[in-house]
Amino acid sequence: MRPLNLAKWSKETGTKCPHCVDLIPPPAGFPDSVEEEIIQFLESRSDAVDLHGEIENGDAFIRYCFEHTADAEAFHAQFAPVAEKAILKRAN
Repeated sequence: MRPLNLAKWSKETGTKCPHCVDLIPPPAGFPDSVEEEIIQFLESRSDAVDLHGEIENGDAFIRYCFEHTADAEAFHAQFAPVAEKAILKRAN
């Protein structure tokens, strides 16, 4: 098995799925029902990618990237209200 080249993978993902939503989960995490809704949303779109990361101040976040602006906007509209913080990043 070849090692994963994260820089290359990140660039390819950013090119294919440039519209992103960063969600910071509530302190106790998302309820199971919300997690299931997120999974169903992502599974219904073959172009969706999720990444985990940490913001400079230490807040854990999950970045969901989409090929289409409409999918990112719909995801943000549906899940931003249940997140501690949500940021929609549209590609230029």
